[in-house]
Amino acid sequence: MDLQNSTQDSKQDAISTPQSEILAAVSQKPVIFGIQGGEGSFNEEAIQAYLSHQFVPTEAIEYLFTSDRVMEAVVSGKIDRGQCAIYNSVGGYVEETTDALEKYPVEIIQEFEIKIAHALMIRPDQDFSKIDTVMCHPQVLAQCQGNLQKKYPHLKQTSGEGEWVDNAKTAEALATHRLPDNTAVMGSKVLAKIYHLQVIEDNLQDAEENYTRFIHVVAKSS
Repeated sequence: MDLQNSTQDSKQDAISTPQSEILAAVSQKPVIFGIQGGEGSFNEEAIQAYLSHQFVPTEAIEYLFTSDRVMEAVVSGKIDRGQCAIYNSVGGYVEETTDALEKYPVEIIQEFEIKIAHALMIRPDQDFSKIDTVMCHPQVLAQCQGNLQKKYPHLKQTSGEGEWVDNAKTAEALATHRLPDNTAVMGSKVLAKIYHLQVIEDNLQDAEENYTRFIHVVAKSS
């Protein structure tokens, strides 16, 4: 997989669609997408942004939470097209995705970017003075490293394993008391609305122009 060539254009956009592609899409079979994230994740935000500007008949969007599960589902035929985050303008390559690309016979067919903002959240019944840990995806920690050190140096930074690496999963786990009461989470502030969390601070990313690039993959043809 040639990642350097496939991710060369740092501001590739999915908005402009030629008329010929619009006409071709009308006759397409509806696509089942699988994304590396859950409800309220940046992956969901990305797929909705993509579909709002691309004429792709869509049958369903499956929340698969990890890049490995996305690639496996593509190769096994459970989904038609997979979406994963591949690169961030501050955090660099997403290792979870690059590792999965090396494991599975898939090819990248689309790339696009969206602007990303990160919020720090707790349950409304938690006392922030007692919070000493923040759990979120390693990329979030990388993108917010400076501000977390400056504003919240007391917070131990950690990431979950398996599905819990996903910010939407950790937000759900916090809301349902499956994470310790001393834990905060980070991710899109959309998660606060979905899981009734309290936003302590939004826009904690170090760079104002914080973009994440997403890829769409399909199974390699024989």
